[in-house]
Amino acid sequence: MRTTGTASSSTAGFAARLNCWLDDVIGTRNADAHLAARIRAQQLRSVLRFAPLTLTANLFNALLIVVVFWDSEPPWVLLLWLAALTVAMRSTLRAWRRDQASPPVRASERAIRRAALHAGVLALLWSVPSLLFFTRAEADSALLVTLISGGMMCAGSFVLANIPRAAVLYVLLLCASSSLAFVIDHPVRNLDLVVLMNFYAALALACAIASARTFGARLLAEAEAERQKQLVGLLLHDFEAHSSDWLWDTDRNGFLQHVSARLAETFGRSLDELRAQPFIELFAQGGREMNEAERDALSTLAAHLMQPVPFRDVQVALVVEGERRWWALTAKPLFDEGGHHAGWRGVCSDITDSRRAALEMSTLANFDSLTGLANRHHFRNQLAAIRPAGSEEARPCALYFFDLDDFKNVNDSLGHAAGDRVLQLVSQRLQERIRAGDVLSRLGGDEFALICWGCRTPEGAAELAQRLLDTFASPVLIDGVSVQIGSSIGIALAPQHGSDPDALLKNADMALYAAKAAGRNTWRFFEQDMDERARRRLSMHSDLLGALERDEFELHYQPQIHMRSGRVAGFEALIRWRHPQRGMVSPGEFIPLAEETGLIVPIGRWALERACLAAARWPDDMHVAVNVSAVQFARGAVVDVVRDALAHSGLAPDRLEIEVTESLLIHDSAAARDTLSTLRALGIGIALDDFGTGYSSLAYLRSFPMTKLKIDRSFVTSLNEEEGGGAIVRAIINLADALRLDTTAEGVETAAEWAALAGKECTYAQGYLMSRPLPEPQIAAFIDGWRGLDAVQAEESRPLRAVG
Repeated sequence: MRTTGTASSSTAGFAARLNCWLDDVIGTRNADAHLAARIRAQQLRSVLRFAPLTLTANLFNALLIVVVFWDSEPPWVLLLWLAALTVAMRSTLRAWRRDQASPPVRASERAIRRAALHAGVLALLWSVPSLLFFTRAEADSALLVTLISGGMMCAGSFVLANIPRAAVLYVLLLCASSSLAFVIDHPVRNLDLVVLMNFYAALALACAIASARTFGARLLAEAEAERQKQLVGLLLHDFEAHSSDWLWDTDRNGFLQHVSARLAETFGRSLDELRAQPFIELFAQGGREMNEAERDALSTLAAHLMQPVPFRDVQVALVVEGERRWWALTAKPLFDEGGHHAGWRGVCSDITDSRRAALEMSTLANFDSLTGLANRHHFRNQLAAIRPAGSEEARPCALYFFDLDDFKNVNDSLGHAAGDRVLQLVSQRLQERIRAGDVLSRLGGDEFALICWGCRTPEGAAELAQRLLDTFASPVLIDGVSVQIGSSIGIALAPQHGSDPDALLKNADMALYAAKAAGRNTWRFFEQDMDERARRRLSMHSDLLGALERDEFELHYQPQIHMRSGRVAGFEALIRWRHPQRGMVSPGEFIPLAEETGLIVPIGRWALERACLAAARWPDDMHVAVNVSAVQFARGAVVDVVRDALAHSGLAPDRLEIEVTESLLIHDSAAARDTLSTLRALGIGIALDDFGTGYSSLAYLRSFPMTKLKIDRSFVTSLNEEEGGGAIVRAIINLADALRLDTTAEGVETAAEWAALAGKECTYAQGYLMSRPLPEPQIAAFIDGWRGLDAVQAEESRPLRAVG
């Protein structure tokens, strides 16, 4: 009992494993339930499609068996077998009719088992002729049975191949029954038939398995393709429903074929209306309102549609619901089976927002946000067009560089908001005075540039320069305050002054520098010697960088004489630069350069320290006067430098006098007042140099802690030459006397000038009449040899000495 049970269990296990393997062959075992059901339906349909042929073959072979063996076998056996076979065939016929009437989409595992069972029944029915009627003694009947059994086995394996378990069961049962019949008849004599029958059975099974594997792979591939198609369809539907993009395709004549509902909704037209219109005409609406760029874009799209070549991101404008929009089209050509162009399929994206954003970014990148003028980047790009690609000649143009004179005062006095408003108003005025096509740019701050294309002559350039200056003739009204703005302009002409952007920029900048030096509110053309001066200036700057370390600076001292007593009251320290190649360089050459570059700070510190050390060796009643630049006040921590110089030299603070100019008081009045007050509190004297040559000196005298006014040499020279010269000097001296300030007259060169100043009660005098500036080693000899007023009177009989 246990042995029988074990055998049954082993057989069931083998059958289960065989079924699993056969399901793997067809691909249903690892497929999901839905896909497996669809595959099983396809298996059944592939078998049922052969039903008419199999019915015909079965009936024909069955009738042949009945006819051949009617005389040799009992008729009732033949009729009973034929009836059973007919019943089986009738079941197949009903299944085929159901399939034709309503093809199954899905089939259960049970349906496959029924099909396999049906195949097994057919195999058993066709085993009957072999088992009952085969005998090799009768050659004709044996041959007929063998051929029919083999043919039915091979044909059945072919028909049932797509249901592997049915094919295997059918072939194995038919092969086993035939082999058994051969063995029963005569095992030795029929050995060849047994071998052949099993060989053919194995071959039929191998072919059936291979066919089933191919069939299953195809079904899986089709299922995956269908799944992908559904997924793509879902994505496309979602794409068209929720994105701003549209799918489109056209026929060979350019008419839309696929029209999405969203596209129709966008245009406010029906699907039929859109299909009745060529695709290109959708973008031609509102053609009269198109600008040149939009018409060029439409022409580009039309050109692409004329050639069957893929294109991507072709931008084109169109009108949608009265609004101008921009779309980007991407497409590939379609071809028919003959390889002829059959239309287009593509996608279009609404890029209006991104295009507007890009335009805004381009505006921010190329135009000044405050004035709306071109910025430096855009200006350089425009100027690069001075020499077109492939051309050796520069386009004629005039390049103007200009800035606003004293614009810093506006920001300092009225605030940066007012300064910005001034820039805006000035920009508007400038734009009204230039031609269309010229490029006006704000380079930064209060700096502007203008490219005037086609300007060939200096006369034409000068005329425009005057128009630009006229822009600044009338004041600008800011918050009720009238602000007078001036400008200096530098002009370079192409190709006369340069044939490439860099050369032209450099030359216009040098011309602007010359205009400022000429007194401002004017213009200057570039001249060739400006370049040479710029080179000299650059060379001087290079030499100036190391002059202090190379000990090339010297201090010379010019005596300051008390006019009433004739005594030496002190000396003014004057810096000199002894250049190894150039010789003695005038302070008028290198001091402005040192101030511009900031080198005046270390140079000024050195001069102050050296002057204090020298003065400490003079008699105690003599002072030393040192010029301090406005740049030193701004950058050099003047109070600390002065304290250090006094401490290092031991000089009493009341023996040091600091000379400043009006520019310090004007540009940074609050900070200058604090610094000067601190110096004055230390006991240091404060002298205002070149008094009377500035603009607002009288306003500052009351608020700054001055101790002395220095009368400029230009007023001293005019004492005896101009009718009003003496009156000006007397007014300065009276003003100083009223404010309890001393006065020092500069540049006294004649006894007559001395006498005139003495008569007006000037406090001190210095100049060539008494002595030229002296090197430090000669100071002691000068002091010892000075004869007071007698020395001045002795000079009256001598020839006038040249200023040097």
